[in-house]
Amino acid sequence: MANGTADSIAPYFTIWTEPRATIRRIIEINPRRSVIILAMLAPVLTTLERQWMAVMSGSKTPPWWPFQVAIEVVGASIFGIIALYVNGGLVTWAGRAIGGVGRAIEMRAAIAWSEIPTITAASASIIALLVGLLTPPEVGINGLPKMGEPLIKLGGVHFVLGVWGFVLSVKCIGEVHRFSAWRALLAILIVAAFALAILSLVILAAYVSQGGSA
Repeated sequence: MANGTADSIAPYFTIWTEPRATIRRIIEINPRRSVIILAMLAPVLTTLERQWMAVMSGSKTPPWWPFQVAIEVVGASIFGIIALYVNGGLVTWAGRAIGGVGRAIEMRAAIAWSEIPTITAASASIIALLVGLLTPPEVGINGLPKMGEPLIKLGGVHFVLGVWGFVLSVKCIGEVHRFSAWRALLAILIVAAFALAILSLVILAAYVSQGGSA
């Protein structure tokens, strides 16, 4: 029974409406299930979406464009894995600081499975572009897409699914740490504050270094 649950595709659907119950089943049966793949897919598909949007909008592409895309895809996949481990470790630490009990391996599962709305949004955009359901936005003189109806619609879809992805993340993180979604949000804010503090120190150090050399 457990193997059947672990091998089924049901979690990919139930994560949308039953995030707590779904992530609980996943971490109890196999917390490593699809984690690396999901972590890689989110940035990879976002990269492909951006590249397809650019080329189908009529943007000039160099002869080596396919190689550029391949390099960006590889880089995005590596970034996704690194971000998964870094964020998983930080959210585990922050959650435990406020009473959570989650482990890093469980937190990585929570974060990775919360990426499904982002993966869905990017996949839907790519498919819509390829089959002609979505008209690519025109490219302006500066090389950026013009704000028109296609871009507004696409942005709306990404916004809605992005918000739902964030909701899933706080619920999944809360379930892993066995506390409320509100406390999970606090853990995320603690991580954000920590990252901002580190960034501020780096900027300050660079500023002081430049001032000293001058």
